[in-house]
Amino acid sequence: MRKKSYALLLLPVILLFFCLTGCERKEGEKTEITFIHGWGSTEVDHVAMRQIYRDFEKENPDIGLNMISMPSSTDVIYKVGDLLAVGEIPDIIFTAGDGKESIYEFMVKKGYALNLMPWIQEDENLKGSISPVALKYWVTQENELYTVSDVLLLSGGYWYNKDIFEQIGIKEPPLERTKWLEVCQKINEYKEKKQVGIEPVILDMDHVVYLTDALLFDENPELLTKIEDKKINLNSLGFRRIVMELEKIGHQSNIVNSFNFRDALASFNAKETAMYINGVWASSMISDELNISYAPLPTEDGKGVVAISSGVGYILGNTKDEKKIEAGIRFLKYMLSEEVAKRILEETGQIPANPNVEITKEIAGERLYQAVTCVNGNENVIEVPANIWGTTKKERYGNSMILYLDGVLSFKDLQRVLVE
Repeated sequence: MRKKSYALLLLPVILLFFCLTGCERKEGEKTEITFIHGWGSTEVDHVAMRQIYRDFEKENPDIGLNMISMPSSTDVIYKVGDLLAVGEIPDIIFTAGDGKESIYEFMVKKGYALNLMPWIQEDENLKGSISPVALKYWVTQENELYTVSDVLLLSGGYWYNKDIFEQIGIKEPPLERTKWLEVCQKINEYKEKKQVGIEPVILDMDHVVYLTDALLFDENPELLTKIEDKKINLNSLGFRRIVMELEKIGHQSNIVNSFNFRDALASFNAKETAMYINGVWASSMISDELNISYAPLPTEDGKGVVAISSGVGYILGNTKDEKKIEAGIRFLKYMLSEEVAKRILEETGQIPANPNVEITKEIAGERLYQAVTCVNGNENVIEVPANIWGTTKKERYGNSMILYLDGVLSFKDLQRVLVE
């Protein structure tokens, strides 16, 4: 009987021991979260961003960041779409500005995207690290926020080769539409006279959309806020003038329908084109050997127009798993922190969204600083194409317009394709 009594007395102690050791083991386990992003290529900025992501685990050893690295934003959108179709919600997604009308709107509508506002409202440091540009565009009428980016998109302009301009006698980049066309014509005349392989500018799908937005700013600015929701009426007077202007530009440009941004960049780096339409972030990808500067796309008033936006950024999955959600919030705070924002600027050439990080010539370098100053100093500001059009409509319009300018589609065919 005595042995049985001792055993009964020891039983609670044994149970408490196993409970405590079990709790300690659970507390020591990592919270594993899945992160899908488009920084998966071998380019310098892609490699740098992946390292920044990996360093999150060093600062947060209790979180395991399982990265799925895709080569582009388009691949991310397809991958996430496939997962959502079978009911799998990734913990974190980053699309680098694309996917607004596809996975972003779908996830918000279905309740798959986490509303970040409760965490932002209770954390002043987090709130202070988010760009007012992002809050202005992405906060809903119900005061909800489902995406935040770590970078701002400064674009709407073009890089130009100063040496080529000087060779031809062009002292300053043209800011008026007529003068910009004259510069293109001068470059073409120089090419014919000297028999050199220099084009004024490559006109591809992305570039024609940038130019269309600049022209819309002049001709029909209210359409810029409605174009994503409306069918494009090429027969309207305002848009017909834009098409005619694009035809003039097309006559002076090298029209291509099979390029991507890497091809246009390679042509600019090889000194085969005088101008390269892209955002300020392209600075780090342009050869250090080139003598370049940045200029806004031309307008009738001679001031030019630029784009300053915050695109679709990090979307956190509303997985209902508190530990995973908390880990995702910690990752978001890490990416928006001043320390990481400075790394993004220095290591990738992107403009951090954290408003507390100053863009200086010493940190950014002379060429990027000049480009940022050019954009920030312009009073004519619009959104980037992805926010104006949505990814799908932007690509459809851009590809169709290039085919029209290249003579593959008739005007009637173009109209039919864009209204289907």
